[in-house]
Amino acid sequence: MLDLTYHMPTNIIYGTGCIQKNASLFPAFGKKCLIVTGKNSAKASGALDDVLQALALGQIESIIFDEVEQNPLLSTCKRAGDLARENKVDFIIGIGGGSPLDATKAISIFAKYDLRAEEAYNQDYSKDHVPFFLVGTTAGTGSEVTPYAVITVDRDGRKRSLKGLFAEACFCDYRYTLSLNYAFSVSTALDALSHCIEGYFCNRADTMSDLFAVQGIQLILDVFTNLSPDQTFTEKQRQKLYAASIYGGLVITKTGTSFCHSMGYFLTEDHHVPHGIACAVYLPDYLRRGFDFETKKADLLTYEIDYTLSEICNIIENMTDYTPVALSEAEREELCERWTADNKFGSAPGDFTPADAMELVDRIFPKT
Repeated sequence: MLDLTYHMPTNIIYGTGCIQKNASLFPAFGKKCLIVTGKNSAKASGALDDVLQALALGQIESIIFDEVEQNPLLSTCKRAGDLARENKVDFIIGIGGGSPLDATKAISIFAKYDLRAEEAYNQDYSKDHVPFFLVGTTAGTGSEVTPYAVITVDRDGRKRSLKGLFAEACFCDYRYTLSLNYAFSVSTALDALSHCIEGYFCNRADTMSDLFAVQGIQLILDVFTNLSPDQTFTEKQRQKLYAASIYGGLVITKTGTSFCHSMGYFLTEDHHVPHGIACAVYLPDYLRRGFDFETKKADLLTYEIDYTLSEICNIIENMTDYTPVALSEAEREELCERWTADNKFGSAPGDFTPADAMELVDRIFPKT
């Protein structure tokens, strides 16, 4: 049965030059803005210059906070939020990949309330934060359009998610991804592919999310199968990857992610594996499970995208540059306890359990 229910309060503004063309949006939100970035991507991509020019047109004062790290810390978000609140900013603009964009969402809470860091998780701030805009400079997380902020808690180094935090608008210009290197671009594309595939086969999927997922999967696989031998992306391929990233964000806004993400976090937290690679490690197994338990959807997917299961898995494995880490028995026990307590596997096809997760770990990762 068709289900076309979908809620997307973020205004998606897509296309080249979209910030300059829509600079008139900003003055309605006030006269002072905090700009949130990492150290390099906002400047290297040209996005920061475009934002500053747009704010200047509206005579809007700006303060730049450029200290967001990879896998942003909750303490960093609080520090930026305190800065915003002390300077009485009216709105926030986040520029970058998933880390600055997710950080911006958390900062929007601290910018309004003087909270202790972990108090941000204690209640729903979805309608009670400083308004923010997002400018994406990578093609992977889709954070521009999602309501999620994945933030690392300083106390234990674990990632926790804030939810319900939609941007007022996001600006989607693929040109900001042109400066990214090959390895980073592949990793982020694998993250977007994970969003689409996890969402397609999870039990929260519906007609709308499936439409987005199929489009995103098709675009990424087509790029991966037509790469130049010199490991460069054409501008047309960059466009496709950025569009797929947005599709992936729209998918998980409805479905959330599944065990590829839940099981991938420890690789990023403890072993510094890039997030997209960490998810892709599990993606072939997730796909096979989807084909086993959701056969009708699997048949429709292969018909729509014209790739077989084995072809998709081979593409993913060929693009995933990763040597499995060796895990001790103590590490395995810790993972089992963590995943049992989190209980985040319910959305996966076939009633995937923590016991199933540990079987997968034993098969993928050698023992020390």
